[in-house]
Amino acid sequence: MTFGADHTVFFGRTWEESVGMYSLSEEEMRGKRILDCPGGPDAMVIEGYDRDLNIIAVDPQYSDTAEVLEARGHKEIVETLDQYQQDPELAVDEKRLIEYKTQKLEALSSFIDAFRKLPERFVTGSLPSLPFEDDAFDLTLSGHLLFVYASVEVGGMMTHNELDLDFHIAAVRELVRVSRQVRIFPTWTVRKPPKRQAYVEPVIEAMASDGHDVKLIPAQWVEVDYDQFNDVLCINKVD
Repeated sequence: MTFGADHTVFFGRTWEESVGMYSLSEEEMRGKRILDCPGGPDAMVIEGYDRDLNIIAVDPQYSDTAEVLEARGHKEIVETLDQYQQDPELAVDEKRLIEYKTQKLEALSSFIDAFRKLPERFVTGSLPSLPFEDDAFDLTLSGHLLFVYASVEVGGMMTHNELDLDFHIAAVRELVRVSRQVRIFPTWTVRKPPKRQAYVEPVIEAMASDGHDVKLIPAQWVEVDYDQFNDVLCINKVD
């Protein structure tokens, strides 16, 4: 069975995953206005709050209740990983699968706690049109949407081409509009052998042509065994 998704799955990341994959330290985040986009069921908001960091998350699914999101998250984590394991090209050993599933469920639990406790930090909205003013944030973190949810044909995991190159460029321009710096992860293809996802270079070229400083920096987190092309796309706005 070949794995493919027809919608964006409600997956989240723990604090350790997030700071590692974006190649950040807590000190680098201190004093900054930070956006998690799309936030999904991440642990970023509550963990940041506990560390006195100013993190806001935006996601189209935040219009639903905590109860609906908790049920959806649990269902999609379990079902998606089961489907993932049925694809011989993507399947991982059982120990790693259990560890990964545990991380996703821990992130979901932290998210639900924060969603109930800090509703003002969760904003309903979606790319490529966000409900924020220009330069509303110092740093925007965007994980596991761009490049990952491109179509299977170009190295993503979607069974359709709704999030095409035009969408990616428009979405990244919107992230840059609302933020002084943008970090996007991952930049590799979902399927093996690992390669740079097809939209990464065109996005880099588009942002550079807009006059911004663009570079790839090594991530500090290895997801499953994707240690090749394990980079963060970092865009610094130049006025």
